[in-house]
Amino acid sequence: MGVISRMREVSPYLLALFALVFIGFMVATDADIQRVLHLGENPATAVIGVVNGEKIRYAEFNERVQQQVEQQRKSAGGDIEIDEAGIRQSIWDMMVEEILLRQAAEKAAFPVTREELLDVLLDNPPDYLRQPFTDSAGVFHRERYIELITQPERLADYVDPNSGVDPVEVVERWKRDLVRIEDFLRQNRTREHLRSLVNAVGSIVSPSYVRRQYVVENSSAEVHYVVYSIDRIRDREITISDAEIEAYYRQHRDAFRQKKPARKLKYVIFPLEPTSQDSANFRKRLARIRQELEQTPPERRDSLFSLLLSEYQGRSYGLSSLAAIEPQKAQYLASQPVGAVLGPVELAGKTYFFRVDQRQPGDTLLVHASHILIGFGGNKDSARAQAQEIARRARSGENFAELARLYSQDRATAERGGDLGWFPRGRMVKPFEEAAFAAQPGSIVGPVESPFGFHIIAVHAKSADRIAYSEIELSVTLGTAGRNQIFREAYSFKQQVEKGTPFDTLARRLKKNPVETAFFEETTPVLGSRTLTQFAFSHPIGTVSDPIELKPYGVVVAQVIDERKPGYKPLEDVRSEIVEKLRRSKKLDLLRAHVDSVYERLKGADILARIVEIDSSVQVQTATMVKDNGFLQGYGQDPIVTAMIYRVPVGVIAPPVRGERAYFLLQVTKREVADPKTMDSTRFVELYRRLYNTAKASAYYYWYTALRDRSDIEDRRVKFYREF
Repeated sequence: MGVISRMREVSPYLLALFALVFIGFMVATDADIQRVLHLGENPATAVIGVVNGEKIRYAEFNERVQQQVEQQRKSAGGDIEIDEAGIRQSIWDMMVEEILLRQAAEKAAFPVTREELLDVLLDNPPDYLRQPFTDSAGVFHRERYIELITQPERLADYVDPNSGVDPVEVVERWKRDLVRIEDFLRQNRTREHLRSLVNAVGSIVSPSYVRRQYVVENSSAEVHYVVYSIDRIRDREITISDAEIEAYYRQHRDAFRQKKPARKLKYVIFPLEPTSQDSANFRKRLARIRQELEQTPPERRDSLFSLLLSEYQGRSYGLSSLAAIEPQKAQYLASQPVGAVLGPVELAGKTYFFRVDQRQPGDTLLVHASHILIGFGGNKDSARAQAQEIARRARSGENFAELARLYSQDRATAERGGDLGWFPRGRMVKPFEEAAFAAQPGSIVGPVESPFGFHIIAVHAKSADRIAYSEIELSVTLGTAGRNQIFREAYSFKQQVEKGTPFDTLARRLKKNPVETAFFEETTPVLGSRTLTQFAFSHPIGTVSDPIELKPYGVVVAQVIDERKPGYKPLEDVRSEIVEKLRRSKKLDLLRAHVDSVYERLKGADILARIVEIDSSVQVQTATMVKDNGFLQGYGQDPIVTAMIYRVPVGVIAPPVRGERAYFLLQVTKREVADPKTMDSTRFVELYRRLYNTAKASAYYYWYTALRDRSDIEDRRVKFYREF
């Protein structure tokens, strides 16, 4: 076998190299290329973005996107819906990061040297470069690798003269890809250098911090506590004046600083819903298939189904176990003979016709069962009695699925009548599995006890068969005429607003709901769409967008209605936030008088539980193993409270503690505070390494996020793509 053939066989990477001509064609014929040409730009030189003055070319960006799309198609065998918008975003983030890292490396004055790259290429090649030169026995042919890396023109010697492949073209392509490999390695080395530098600086852990963390992790307290939440006070009991809001705004103005520009949109949605004509077309298709199948003799339905399968773009599935087939479909297919045609079958709002194409005995026995779970709760005997009664009702003929919906505490399966689908041994807990596999189809067994509770099990069928089948799926879908009509309505909306009709007035006239966004920055997708965000930042206030189709919402028409420049946010933008803070503070103030009076009467009591004699509205809770980490068992997060638990005297009822959203009365009954002096060197090093690794894991992320936020990044993708 020739070298090129073997390289193709063992290396997905090299396959990608030989596919570059095809991918280049894909780039040149991409559907969005028309948008580039419409803009009057040359696709080879068009700029899709700028990062601190450095341009990102459309051609390079789109080529990377198409490579990723093609790779996903190949890995999925072609039968997959590709999320091109998601891929574009991933490639965009990657290219921006590459540029920012290279720029940062240049500023830090440690660029990747030619010697470093040669060391990697010649002495330590990564796996993806070694693979094409590794045979089936795992032997890496280093000499041949070095030969083709250092003398790429020698690749022509390995091209079969009868293959029809041009050796010159192969060599030129290989040279271009060596340049790409070198660029890729340079980017990786740059990233490694910067990560090392950032990690070294950002993951410094001081000895005092290690000792403090040791105390937090190894101390514990037990506390009885009572919560007086601000939820006791209704909002209408609080009055907040404009003067108070303005005073708070002035005093805390720095908290409302806006670092980046922000925009605001108003939009309406035209749902892409099927029309009455679409429903009528669905009924016609359904009636036609049903009629043709009913009028065709059983021995000829197989052939007719093949024609219908092609006409209605049906799908065929190869041999697979029943456990791998959707449970609702499997229940129809499991007992049918080869050649059987089933339908119409209603499943999850869609209509199906099925044909069993093949059936083979398998090695793995499967059981199809449903169950009703009764958890132990606080009384195991009571749970067992309830399970026994439900089992009796099921055996007497009551509908098992209805009983499951009513009583099963496994809510995930209760909604579908307790159906567990088909499962092999090893999937369920042991007691359940043994009962299900020992029972005969059609029987109801149980209650069976497991760690989860008591199970009543209905065994429907058993099979080891593997089945291949085909299906025709019908549903009421929006047709071309209906879609065009919706877009016409959306365009009409845009035009009427541009001619002067107020956005809200027109929306109400058409019974649409106009939605106003909050202010958002350029990195925030609106309705999950960066196209809408970029539209808002690339057009002046008052501009109305063309209709934009956004899944799953429909067709959106938006208008830019406001902007905010960097600086202090105006009071009207933060008024609701301030009101909420003031309301919370005032509620705590109102609670204080009541809590103080309760405390005065309780002070000196031996146990906090006596509080119920004074205030019957409260409940005493107990938390054990409390750490000074902000979390209080039974309540949630409040760092003020956990800090005070380690400061108040043990055994006495402490004065009221004002938390973030409540007042607390505390009685610490036990507290053990770790002494950092008892920490030996081994434990110190272990804790230090753990804290270091934690800091190291996030250091690069925080550094890169800050770097990106400080950078001047211009995103022009909205000009080139319909959606991204």
